Amino acid sequence: MEIGVITNPNSRKNRNRPERAERLQRIVGRMGEVHQTASIDSIKPVLRDFLRKRARYWVADGGDGALHWMLRTGMEVLAEDEFVGQSLTLPTTLPTKGGTIDFVANNVGIQGDAEGILATLRRHLERGATIKETEVDSMVIDGIQIKDGQEHAFRTYGFASAAGGVGQRFYSKYYADADPNPRTIMKVVANTVMSAPIALSPLSKLPFGQWRTYAKEVFAPTPCKITLDGMVLPGTEFTGVHIASMSINLGNILRFFGKAEQPGLMNAIVGTPSPWAIIRNLPRMMGGQEMIGRNVLDRPCREMTLVANGDEMLEPIIDGEYYRNVKRIAFRVGPRVRIPKVVAPKAA
Repeated sequence: MEIGVITNPNSRKNRNRPERAERLQRIVGRMGEVHQTASIDSIKPVLRDFLRKRARYWVADGGDGALHWMLRTGMEVLAEDEFVGQSLTLPTTLPTKGGTIDFVANNVGIQGDAEGILATLRRHLERGATIKETEVDSMVIDGIQIKDGQEHAFRTYGFASAAGGVGQRFYSKYYADADPNPRTIMKVVANTVMSAPIALSPLSKLPFGQWRTYAKEVFAPTPCKITLDGMVLPGTEFTGVHIASMSINLGNILRFFGKAEQPGLMNAIVGTPSPWAIIRNLPRMMGGQEMIGRNVLDRPCREMTLVANGDEMLEPIIDGEYYRNVKRIAFRVGPRVRIPKVVAPKAA
C-alpha cells in the first residue's frame, strides 16, 4: 500500500458530504486506502494498520488540525511495543488543505484541493516520478493538564502555538465566527483596532455595545511564568506568548516566525507590550518582519516553558487545536517531519 488517507466525517467541510470517503477512495484506487475517523480515538487503530501495511504516505484530509492529530497519534503508535523494535520512522505526511488557515501546507508550497492533491500524488507514484519532499522541524510539547481535579501528563507535537496573550485571544475571536476563513482574520484585526480607542479608555463605560470590551478582551494578558532557554523572564503575566518551529502565513494577511526557518531552532515571540505597542507592530506583522518594542522578545530559541499563575489555567492553541486546563507546558525542538510538495490543479 502506497497511500493511507484519514478523513473526518464530522469536520465542518465534510458534514454535508456523506460520500467523502468513497470519493477519495476512487481517486487513490488500488494505490491506497481511505478510512473515516469520526473521533480522535479512532485515528490510532487506522495508523497502526497503515504501519503494518507499510504505507509510504500518510494523508490527512484536512488542514493544520488534521495533520496535528495525525502527527501526535502517529508518534504514539511508533512507540508501541509492536513497532519499536522495527526501526520504523514516521512516514511522509501530507495535509491536503481544506482547513481554515492551512499554514503548514502553505509553508511547504502544497497547492490544490484534496481531490487534486491525491490525484496528483497517485499519478506520480504510478509513473515512478520523483516527488519532491521538504523536511521541516516540529516541536515536541510536554504538558500537564487538569482533568477531574487530577493532573495528567501529555505529550504532543506541533509546528506553531499561540500559547497565551494576544495570539490566543485572537484565535478565540476567530473561532467564534460561524465560518472562520481568511476574511475573518481581517475582521478580527479591524474590530480590534477600531474598538481600541473605546475599550481601552474611559469611553468603555458608555453604551457602545461590543466596542466597549472587544479590544480589551483581545489584549487581556495571560498570567504565567515563562522560562526561555533557561532564562526566567521578568513578570507574572504576558500579553504575548507565541512559539513556532516554522514560519507561518495566516491567510496572506499576517506573517510570523521568520527566525524559525533556521534548522534546529524555534522562534519565540513573547513579552509584555502594551495594546498600543502591539497595534503599532501590525504593519510588521503583515510584512513578516521582526516584532519590535521595549517589552517584546522575538528571537530564536531551543526551549520554552510556561507555568500557570494562580487559578487561571493555560489554554494554548497548537496548530489551531485547543488544549484546555493546562497547568504547565514545555516546548522544545522536535523531530524533523517529511512533507511532500504536491502541486495540483484545483478540481472542477
